[in-house]
Amino acid sequence: MKDSNLSGPTGVLVANQRPWENIDWPKEQQRWIHRSWGQYFARMRKNSFAHAYFDKCIEEHEGLDHKTLYLRSKFQRSVALIQGALEDSVRATEVREVWNANVSKELADALYELNRFEDNKSLLHDNVRRHAGTALKAFENRLLVVDGNLKDCTGFSLANFFMEHSSQLPGFYDHQQEETQKSDKRPLWKILKERNECDVQSSIDRKEEMLSPLEMERRRRKTKIYYQNYLGRNWTDFIFLKTLRRNPNILLENNFGSSPDRTAYLEHSFQRLKTFTRMLQARSPMYNECFQRSPRMEARMRESNLFRIQYQTRRNMLSILRTIQVLRKKHDLKRLRKFVEDVMGSYVVIKTNRLMPWKAEFMNEVYNNLALSLCEGYRLPPTRVTPYDKGAMCRLLNIPTAKPLEHTEFIFGDRSTYSYAGPEKQSTDRLADQNFIEYLEKRLLFARLPIERSYLLHELADRHMQKNHFVQSLSYAQKAIDEARGCNSRIWEFLSTMLMAKSHAVLHKYERQTEVLNVAYDLATQLKSPQLCTFIELCRMLNKDYITLRKMSQLVTSKRLRTKLSNRSSFFTSPNYSPNFSEIKKQEADLLTA
Repeated sequence: MKDSNLSGPTGVLVANQRPWENIDWPKEQQRWIHRSWGQYFARMRKNSFAHAYFDKCIEEHEGLDHKTLYLRSKFQRSVALIQGALEDSVRATEVREVWNANVSKELADALYELNRFEDNKSLLHDNVRRHAGTALKAFENRLLVVDGNLKDCTGFSLANFFMEHSSQLPGFYDHQQEETQKSDKRPLWKILKERNECDVQSSIDRKEEMLSPLEMERRRRKTKIYYQNYLGRNWTDFIFLKTLRRNPNILLENNFGSSPDRTAYLEHSFQRLKTFTRMLQARSPMYNECFQRSPRMEARMRESNLFRIQYQTRRNMLSILRTIQVLRKKHDLKRLRKFVEDVMGSYVVIKTNRLMPWKAEFMNEVYNNLALSLCEGYRLPPTRVTPYDKGAMCRLLNIPTAKPLEHTEFIFGDRSTYSYAGPEKQSTDRLADQNFIEYLEKRLLFARLPIERSYLLHELADRHMQKNHFVQSLSYAQKAIDEARGCNSRIWEFLSTMLMAKSHAVLHKYERQTEVLNVAYDLATQLKSPQLCTFIELCRMLNKDYITLRKMSQLVTSKRLRTKLSNRSSFFTSPNYSPNFSEIKKQEADLLTA
């Protein structure tokens, strides 16, 4: 035994050891102690201590102990470290001196939890031939389980699934082939040089997958059903954990230094649950779960669920229309436009004709109510309008006064100040406007109804006009007019025409403004609105006065120019003017000699 009273050399600290570590135990006894502590901490769920003692038992002693490897494999399987458990089981199988059924069972369990059913089945058959008696029963039970899993994966349910989705299989196989294809990790310039292509581009442009809002909602719904099937009522906790990974209130990146550790822990927890659901899905796929249910009962439950959603959708639509009527009575145009954008962009767009059979009629009702509210903004001004004020037309058409461009300071390294920062890094109103324009353009790609396309183009034209991009505004307004004519919507054609009038008013294009106002007056006449006709007539009179004043100013300017030229010519032709020819000849001679 070591003498515990002995002290170390002067100036050297004695190692901080436990009392039993000062005893000179034999190597085998020390291994047994470390293994025992590892088992104890594993039972107490102190995983870090258990892992440390198992590692110490294996690494600090000569030779490998198959029992320790077997225990560490069981421990790693209990904490979902299946790959490490498989490696320990394989090592335990290699170093065991005699055949041990427990080690073989541990290896089979590790293969099973890694979803390697074929390897697991072959290993179990091998052990069934090797063992007899009570040890045989455990392998036979495991063999029944894996046979059942293989039957669920490759039985009649798979054939039925292929028959129902045979049209989608070619695209699926092409996608899988692209995913499994090995990527070339060489620099891009080398790859392009071999192809005799231009090597100026330093990075490859990633193709963004454009999905319609309806397709995105379908995928979200399928994901929800997937986790509901395998996690039961705990699927809400899983979705909550998924959102926590990017929650700034949890990560606190700017407050403490533990944000990377917290992020890594949340990501590890999420991936562990995701791996668990994939294990369950591999043992009993979704198509097998659906195949085992009664088709008649499944159809009846589905129809009843659709009817419930349809009924609630109808109630929501009536509530939306009532809200629009209330906002119209309050003349709160800003809130009304925001409400319509939110409802039509996030709720109605994800409803199918099965859930909303009257979808087209509802969209017409909403957009026409919004158009009527926009038309109410064109009213006679309370003050007198004079053509001598160049900003009178802009105020008459409710055009916001032009603001000076916002000074944007770009800071190197601060991505929030870049113009392409994206929706998560908005730092100015300019970026918010740009993101909103991109959002409208994306909605425009998947819009099918002409009245919806007319509304989206009108909003794009209006947003460009607010940003003083009048050429783009005129282009989008003309497209909105074409779409409005396609659906025979006079009111949206009128609103888009008025947007063109606003752009011409800011640009002081009075001749084109005359043509646009004439078209707007005809549309107002077709709408049978005396208020709009009076308003447009006032705009036409003001624009005519502008043209008259411009012509008068041009006449005055030309008259002054003619008077100035005539005065100059009369001076040279007057009898009092006598040029000095000798002086002129002297100047010419000096120029020639020079």
